[in-house]
Amino acid sequence: MRGLFILASVANLLTFAHSGPVPTSTQDSIVAAPDLVSRAQPTSHRLLWKNTAPGVEIKGSKKLRILTVGDSITAGFPWHGDGNGYRGKLREDLSKNDVVFAGTITTDKSTMKGNYYAAWPGKTIKYINDRVDASLAQMPNIILLAAGTNDMNSNPDIAAEGNDPANAAARLGNLIDKMIAKCPDATILVSLIMPTCGDSNHAAQNQRTTQFQKLTSEVVKKRFDANKKVLAADFVGFWPNLISNDCVHPSEAGYHKMGDSWYDFITQIPSGWIKAPTGPDPTH
Repeated sequence: MRGLFILASVANLLTFAHSGPVPTSTQDSIVAAPDLVSRAQPTSHRLLWKNTAPGVEIKGSKKLRILTVGDSITAGFPWHGDGNGYRGKLREDLSKNDVVFAGTITTDKSTMKGNYYAAWPGKTIKYINDRVDASLAQMPNIILLAAGTNDMNSNPDIAAEGNDPANAAARLGNLIDKMIAKCPDATILVSLIMPTCGDSNHAAQNQRTTQFQKLTSEVVKKRFDANKKVLAADFVGFWPNLISNDCVHPSEAGYHKMGDSWYDFITQIPSGWIKAPTGPDPTH
């Protein structure tokens, strides 16, 4: 299984050469000083991993009201260790900013204060779209969206609307458009979702995931080219050794690395895009 897993990961990395988070052995050799991180108007819709050191202040608004949207990977399931998913590490990395997590859901498994989100384990893009409005009403200035893993599942009871990548990408576009309409000042980072491991039980899902990654990039590019504040966060080459034994979710160390990754992508948002959040912080 390990051999198949590595082959599948290599295939995905070849598809998106030099794009996004890379396996640890390579990632550890990359150094990008904070002053080298681009904050200018992006020339591409896709953000690539730069291995930015923790503690870079995000300019434009000292307060970051961040809404994390998605499925179980966003929620943090399974509840490893601190139960904070990737948000604990993300807040730690953003130590120079005042960070508030928006959303209407939390878990008693978490050790951090204010671990709110808008994520539903085992659910699809349409399910998320139908339930995210209350969280969008909290007017985040940054939205981190990672959805589609369940839409690619081979089990029709999980992929409730079917697992065709093109149809799923269209649903993702509708969700992004809702976010743009309801939160016009927010910057939206859309994950090119990470692959599952490459064992025989997940081979078909991984193949669909590769197609969905490409289509997601196109969905984001269309909005970016229309001058919307939408960028793709490239998790295509996520560290394969940091996936749990279930072949889908990150391990505890994987969630921490996800926090580092989202932080790295946030540091690349142009400062002019990050407006102070409107209205009061959410109360729960």
